[in-house]
Amino acid sequence: MSQSPRQKLSPGALWLLLTFSGAQTANAVATVFVNLFMLVVAHSLTGLITFNIGYFVALTVVFYAASKVFHGRPPLVPYRWGLFLTMAFYGLLLALSHHAGHLVLALGIIYGIAQGAYWFGFNLMTFDTIDRDSRMHFFGVSGAVNSITGVAAPLFSGLVISTVAGLGGYLIVFAVALALYAAALAISSGVPTGPPMHLQPIADSWRVVADRPDWAVIIKTVVVRGTREGITSLAGLFLIFFATHSAALVGIYTAATALARMTASLLVTRHVRYGRQLGSMALGVAGMIGAGLLLLGGSSWPWIFAYGVLFALTLPFYMIPSETIPMGVMDQDPDITQRRVSYTLSREVALNIGRLLTVAILAIGVHWISSPVMVIGLILLTSVAQSWNVYAMGRIISPERA
Repeated sequence: MSQSPRQKLSPGALWLLLTFSGAQTANAVATVFVNLFMLVVAHSLTGLITFNIGYFVALTVVFYAASKVFHGRPPLVPYRWGLFLTMAFYGLLLALSHHAGHLVLALGIIYGIAQGAYWFGFNLMTFDTIDRDSRMHFFGVSGAVNSITGVAAPLFSGLVISTVAGLGGYLIVFAVALALYAAALAISSGVPTGPPMHLQPIADSWRVVADRPDWAVIIKTVVVRGTREGITSLAGLFLIFFATHSAALVGIYTAATALARMTASLLVTRHVRYGRQLGSMALGVAGMIGAGLLLLGGSSWPWIFAYGVLFALTLPFYMIPSETIPMGVMDQDPDITQRRVSYTLSREVALNIGRLLTVAILAIGVHWISSPVMVIGLILLTSVAQSWNVYAMGRIISPERA
């Protein structure tokens, strides 16, 4: 079985890893609790869903807007703007406090704009900065490093929110996230700028799909992957809070799943090479389905914890190869330097279409089906759907890189 040797990360990739880890640490501190904050101030799951709809819609639009606004500039520019705008979002939450409940849709849109610029730049920088044979290593190490911070940060945030009365704990957490994003912005100055982004017609982001059958398959798999991601960020948070109404237990749950993700990411980094990717993805899908089935055993917090830990232990086996395989398909285009923006746009828009599809189904379904049942049903349905991705990717990658 052929394997590519693991390569050390270049200095530029290390700087990218550092700034990305700083931003993801801020996310570990606050992102879960931003959603919990929206659930609390809106007093319903519908408010949380509305926030996420605004977020995903804005995220999709911003990918296109960023390709226009920042054409001719290196991807580091929109990445740094994304960091700055996310800082502004947390500053706005601090200013609004309990008044945020009246602006959940607008806040979701603002957050989507900020994170859209951030992820647009980051996704292009990973292609520009990380050597082809180091990608599995980069994503594995970044997953492990970010999971380490993901263990301590939610425990800290949950403790603060549970200890400080009212919304004061949330505001402290958001202030910490703002400071961490500022640090990530400062560190980002060490990342190589990379080549400028070539201005491509918006239609070209879909022309690459029409021109390349293998990329058309990748886009379908990305939509399917997005359907699972649309429920992932909401499921554990809502189910734990619904069962316990405790921010501290939300933090413990988030920390436990982060520890499980860290363990799995390290295993993927060490053992999964080209030639084992499809097997790794199949293992991850089986674990996701098994985790969802655990929720059929009961809705009390021990069952939800068991679901979260098993899901987190197996998700990296699926996600890390599913991130690197599309890059391998992109590598085969001789004009990739000029068209990498088009590839990134089509991929990210497809991902958000899948996410929005799930969130829209959830928003409609909760009017007829109880919220916990609807959430659990979507967890199972979207997990089973990922098995098609293993089959589809297996048909388009060469045997030695499967």
